[in-house]
Order: sequence, then structure tokens, then C-alpha cells
Amino acid sequence: MFKKTLLVSGIALAVAAPAMAEQRTSMVRDNGFSYTYGQLAYDRWDLDNDVDVDALTAEGSFALDEHIFLRGSLGFFDGDYDFGPFRDGDVDGTRLSAGAGFHTPLQRGLDFVTTADIIYDDRDFDPGNSDDEIGFELRGGLRHATTEQLELSGGLTYMDLYDDDLGVYGQGLFKLTPVVDLGARVVVGGDRDTYGVFGRYNF
Repeated sequence: MFKKTLLVSGIALAVAAPAMAEQRTSMVRDNGFSYTYGQLAYDRWDLDNDVDVDALTAEGSFALDEHIFLRGSLGFFDGDYDFGPFRDGDVDGTRLSAGAGFHTPLQRGLDFVTTADIIYDDRDFDPGNSDDEIGFELRGGLRHATTEQLELSGGLTYMDLYDDDLGVYGQGLFKLTPVVDLGARVVVGGDRDTYGVFGRYNF
């Protein structure tokens, strides 16, 4: 029930975004959000087919102009999976992604953001099995300057990697200094639940 509520909320958010853009009363050219940064993240992935892993990821974003930005990440993960009745196994691997994003202000302190990433995932299962896949992830949602030090983001995510999955994502970003942020994030989907923390440096 909780997952269904989050999915419905995310869909409503994505549908409402264009209407919000049309109804804005004043033109805002730039909300001052940083789209050029590097960050290190730790995440816990709880995936369908009983795969539970810890992931460490280096991520980056680079703004090309006032609307378009490039993104990329390199991550390493390790954990375990349910191999069958009374049998557990180990899994580890590497995930690489690259993509682009678009953002535009809807009103003061509020951006609409959408991203598209190509993902390569390579994983090894004990004892001696391996698997790899090329897929993609699409996201669309809102980024909001909630207070002077806190930003909140959320929206819809669709991933097609080994299997397709629709979910919602949320993120909070706390400004420690003008260039250093501390963040937390979560994804809730039909086949994946992930949550993590990260540190970001804005260039």
C-alpha cells in the first residue's frame, strides 16, 4: 500500500509540472541550483530476486548551458543473494552510467528536471557465474529550494536493466558550506528499493 501511494504521488507530480509552468506569474531565468558537481555516495540496494548489496559510487554532473547538463557515474557493489532453499551466495560487480539532463525553472525556487542515462552493469555470482547487461534509466521530477540550506527533490523513475521497473525517487540536500552539501536519497519501485547518503562538492 505504501509503495502504491508513493507511485501515485510521483505520477501526479509529473503530470502537474507542465501545468505549473504555464501558470507561473513571473519569468524566472535561473534559480541558482548547481548542476556542476562531483559526489561520493553509499547506497543499500534491495533488489527483486533477493539480491541485497552495498554500493559505493563516484558521480558527477557538468552544466553545458543554462538548461543542459551531462552526468556520469562509476560504482562498485558487493552483497549476497538467495540462491535457493537454504542456499545463499555472494555477488559483486561494477556499474557504469553516462547520460544527460535538462532543467528549467517553473517558478522562483522550483525547477523541473529530467534525465536519461545509459547503464552498463557487470556482476559476478559465487560460485563462478557472471552476468552483464546494458540498460537505461529515465527520470522526471521537481527540485525545490525549501529553505536557504535545504533542497528537496522528487519524481518518477523508470529503469530497464535486466527487467523494467517503475518507481518514485526522493532526495534531500543540506548545504554545509557554499560549496559542500550532504545528501540522502531513496528509490521505491516494484522491483527495487534503494536508499543512501552522499557528500557533494559544487564547482
